[in-house]
Amino acid sequence: MKTRKTLAFFLTVVVGMVVAGCQGDPTREAISRQLEQYPESRVQDIYKSFCQDNLGPGHLIPNSERARAYLLSELDEYRRDLDSGLYGKPELRYVPVGDKGNYVRVDLSVVLDGLVDTDTLLDAFVRSANEGTVLTETEWKEKWSSVADVIRKHFPDIPDAAQDLAAIDSLMAEGNLILHHSEAFGEAYHPHYRIVARDILK
Repeated sequence: MKTRKTLAFFLTVVVGMVVAGCQGDPTREAISRQLEQYPESRVQDIYKSFCQDNLGPGHLIPNSERARAYLLSELDEYRRDLDSGLYGKPELRYVPVGDKGNYVRVDLSVVLDGLVDTDTLLDAFVRSANEGTVLTETEWKEKWSSVADVIRKHFPDIPDAAQDLAAIDSLMAEGNLILHHSEAFGEAYHPHYRIVARDILK
């Protein structure tokens, strides 16, 4: 029952994204949604969301055995932190990324609570990396350029926005396309998730 309710919520969010995209600028809507859900987000976290939506999780899987070992290690860490009361589980366990929601962040609490078993999540994660449609590097750089323009125009009040946009431009020029969450995001939300393609999740 919990799984049905959670997936129903996820599908409602995706439908909402589609409707919002039809009503206005989908990029602006996606950034607004991120800032509403995660007020401590920085430009780096917006970059990461759109990057995950367009490049998927392939860079995270050198091989399935290492992916499994890392997942088990992170689950142990997450469980210890929850047990010690460092933070709680997030309200949102399934969060579509970017403006298209091609991929979804699945919080690892779904495994800890027995809603999804470890092997099922790992299989969905690996399949998402191998089967998902992603942009080329050139296409992604063009996409981010358009997202960055929206940030400059409509969201200049994000802390350190101009500085972070310039830093990201420099990193991308050097071929560094994959970024971590910002320190502010990590301290506020303690992210523990895996990226799963929307079609596989459904």
